[in-house]
Amino acid sequence: MNTELQSAPIRYRSPGYAALNVTDLDRARVWYRDIMGAQLNGTTDDGGLMLRTGGMDSYSLLLYETAQAGMKRVGWLLEDETQFQALTDRLDRHQVAWRELSAAECATTRLERAVRMIDPITGLTLDFYVRMEQAVSAFVPTVTHLEGLCHVGIGTDRYRDAIRFYEDVLNFKTSDEIDGRINLMRCFPNPLHHSFALASAPRNTLHHLNFMVSDDRDMVAARARFAEHQVPVVWDGHHPPSGNTFLFFLDPDGLSLEYGHGMELFPETGARARRVFPARPESFDSTGAHRDERTAAVGEIEVQCLT
Repeated sequence: MNTELQSAPIRYRSPGYAALNVTDLDRARVWYRDIMGAQLNGTTDDGGLMLRTGGMDSYSLLLYETAQAGMKRVGWLLEDETQFQALTDRLDRHQVAWRELSAAECATTRLERAVRMIDPITGLTLDFYVRMEQAVSAFVPTVTHLEGLCHVGIGTDRYRDAIRFYEDVLNFKTSDEIDGRINLMRCFPNPLHHSFALASAPRNTLHHLNFMVSDDRDMVAARARFAEHQVPVVWDGHHPPSGNTFLFFLDPDGLSLEYGHGMELFPETGARARRVFPARPESFDSTGAHRDERTAAVGEIEVQCLT
């Protein structure tokens, strides 16, 4: 009997948070607040700057100061407590190492309980949790109407292996692929077209982080704000696979961030089949906009040990 078929699928609510490494935390604090539109919410006990981009969680973005800018880890919000067992059963079955964080470690980053693993393909550190400490007040939009972290993009030189890992082990579902270039997948059963993207790249790297905004008025305001503050806009257009309007820009370290709105939603059951788009420019952007070569060029994945 196929034991894989007997294992409970892992179910998610959404991406939880992204932790970035930046080279100047004081500079980043001001930039992410005044230019990107995040709300400052203090620091974690290990020195991470907590930033809110919507909702009531203490943070959806953490910033740490290091010598090299890039990706530190990603947190995924599980559907409920039962998913810890589904997750660890799945990891054990596929011989993927993991550990449960101690109460003290969870308290450091405001999590109630968490399991940590390292993706064996890309080297990305992943946390899985159900509850985070809540903020004391509602998120108040400032320069833009942020609605939260939408998706994380990772580049890898083991593109097909990474797709298999996230599908077969972590139960992500591919919505669409641009053939051999980028795979767009959702953390099932979250309805957004993609909450994770895997791009073919020369090395393992952060590709980009996407934050949802309300509508095109936020895009118009962002273009003007970025021009005023000399923020590089590196790509601006419309993605045919997911149907969303996008605006890529760079933070002070050159990390690629994206605003987006209008993404396709998937039902939990009866969802359409995945599609494969040809690897040509119009599959990435229907407007013909120029993509600056600085897009997704910076962002090393921090090498960490599980113990």
